Amino acid sequence: MSSIYTSLIDQALLEITTQSRDTDEVQDKYIENWKSGLISLLAEAPMPAPLNNEITLCEMSRLLSPAKLRSKAPSILEKIQADSNFYPSGISLLQQNQTMPDTVFFAVFIDQWQQSIEQAVHQHQTELIEEKRKELLKELQLRNENLENLTAVVDDELLSNGERLWDLSKGRLTHIDISLLQRFSRHLTKSPELKAIAAQLGRMAIAHVENKETPNSYETWVLDNSYQDDIPDDMQGVSYSNEISRMLQTEAVNLTFPELEIIFYKRYIERHLLSYQYQGAVDQYKKVTQFRDTADDNEENGGPFIICVDSSTSMKGSPELTAKSICYALFQIAFEQKRQCFLMMFSNEVITFPITKTTSLATVLTFLSSSFRGGTDLKPVITKSIELMKGQQYKNADTLIISDFIAQKLPSSLANEIRVLKANKNRFHAVCLSSDGNPDLMDVFDHIWKYSSILSKRFNQIR
Repeated sequence: MSSIYTSLIDQALLEITTQSRDTDEVQDKYIENWKSGLISLLAEAPMPAPLNNEITLCEMSRLLSPAKLRSKAPSILEKIQADSNFYPSGISLLQQNQTMPDTVFFAVFIDQWQQSIEQAVHQHQTELIEEKRKELLKELQLRNENLENLTAVVDDELLSNGERLWDLSKGRLTHIDISLLQRFSRHLTKSPELKAIAAQLGRMAIAHVENKETPNSYETWVLDNSYQDDIPDDMQGVSYSNEISRMLQTEAVNLTFPELEIIFYKRYIERHLLSYQYQGAVDQYKKVTQFRDTADDNEENGGPFIICVDSSTSMKGSPELTAKSICYALFQIAFEQKRQCFLMMFSNEVITFPITKTTSLATVLTFLSSSFRGGTDLKPVITKSIELMKGQQYKNADTLIISDFIAQKLPSSLANEIRVLKANKNRFHAVCLSSDGNPDLMDVFDHIWKYSSILSKRFNQIR
């Protein structure tokens, strides 16, 4: 039966791909995952309660003797009268074949009942496939709308690949999201040095990576304790097959009467003989491909970004827009270089936001549209950055603090911890958005970009 449903799913997918002219690798992968999920759903989803009860009643009726089934047939049919399509046929069989031998009646009654159940199951599964097909079409339509809305404001590379941050199949971007992206894009266009800062940060990280080749994968042998149906260790239940050696005795009834042999051979050809199902374990070794830990990828690609954005009251307006535009530019670089990204917004407190493979663009934009006003306190956000950098996942990381730096000097203990981390391939950078920033805060940073509003109104690298 699974092959029938697979054919139905393939037919539904053919209609979808026919309607969708433009396809890409991400969409194809998304559709393939949808197909696999639907096949699993069809295999595991329970039948409607009335149909499930009818299936159970039919299987129980198979265990009755032919004479017992004939005597109980009226009460059995009464139980399924309200919900079963078989009820009219069953009544007709019972009333019109009073002289038929019990064994023949048993075979005909059960066979027609089974066919009716199969048709009901097929109809239920077909309706479920159609429902999921319509849902998939809506999801693909939303994705295409997102792509159209983002074409003007997002780099082409981000639109053509959805492996990580920019998975456009998840969520729907609102007009507010698109407007925010447009603001970031315009601001980066007016201030090209912001993109240059982000690109320079990306190159700095990769320069710290040793030039050595490490294979992405390797082959090894592992013990595979797989279960196979052709090993008769334990009986798991009853299923359909054409295995004569495992066939239930009730199926042999059809062979005792020449006029019923055609029913037996039909069920045999269709692999639909009710049979005992066995399963046994096989201990064998198989060669598999093992991939390196993803933590190693971070080091080879430059390590993660830890981006800390000041959202205090003094940053309101253009400074905040500049800070978040740099964030947006760094997100794109993190995507291109396949680097992890951890975002923090701070004022008196710290709000953290880890960017994972499942994070949608809409979720990121919702976070960036927020502000947390208050005073500027660098100690909590630097403390959190240090905690992250001490972990294995955030080795060779770049911490970037974007602030006006109108705050108090850091305690010497924090400054010492930063120096220790810098000696271990971690880097600390600062983008100062005010000429009034505290210069005593700058000593701990590897590189500093400062905004000059008096002369050039541009960012100048002072270290």
